[in-house]
Amino acid sequence: MSLIGRPPSAGRTTFQRWAERLNDWLSYTRSRLAFFQTGDTPTENGINLWNDTLGYPVVSKANEWREVVLAGDYATVEATVTQQATLANTAYGVEFNVISGSTGITIDSTYDTRLNFSEGGLYKISGHIQIKSNSSSVKKIYLWLAIDGVDAAHSERETVKDNASVHIMPISDLAQITSGSYLEVKWAVDDVDLWLESESATAFAPASHAAEVFITRVHE
Repeated sequence: MSLIGRPPSAGRTTFQRWAERLNDWLSYTRSRLAFFQTGDTPTENGINLWNDTLGYPVVSKANEWREVVLAGDYATVEATVTQQATLANTAYGVEFNVISGSTGITIDSTYDTRLNFSEGGLYKISGHIQIKSNSSSVKKIYLWLAIDGVDAAHSERETVKDNASVHIMPISDLAQITSGSYLEVKWAVDDVDLWLESESATAFAPASHAAEVFITRVHE
């Protein structure tokens, strides 16, 4: 481990002058983390170091260096346009067109169904889609996540019957995502009379969107 700058050497200075210089140095460095160096070992819990290569602090725990998650890598993404499936029983990605409060997460410039991640970690994915039924027949919608084109191992499903009714279907999941990967929110219906609905503002209420997704990195 190395501190930024070494403490002043006593050299041939008087003890009083050296003590003053040492006091100044301690005042300057006391709030700074030591830098992680190749060969540092996490054999003792609770050692905090700054890893300049990775750009974040690490702490020793259970004989491993663990990342200390800093604020960042979060986003709110929205789909503000109604989206309809062309075919039943066919997977589609939610097409996002608005992103805000974003750090490290972007909507892909070529594929608007893809959310790109600049840093890996465990992410909390929450939010909802808004769906509308346009007939009184029984219809089912499917909702799931995909990472780099690979579907998650589970999906959520909801059955809708009421004609001209609007329903909210929640999104709540954890996703382990690596740096450079992309996330998609996938959906499908067994009847095209069920779709993702976006509605304009009224005189008394703001607009509602086809989808709103909130993403936060919670672990390395």
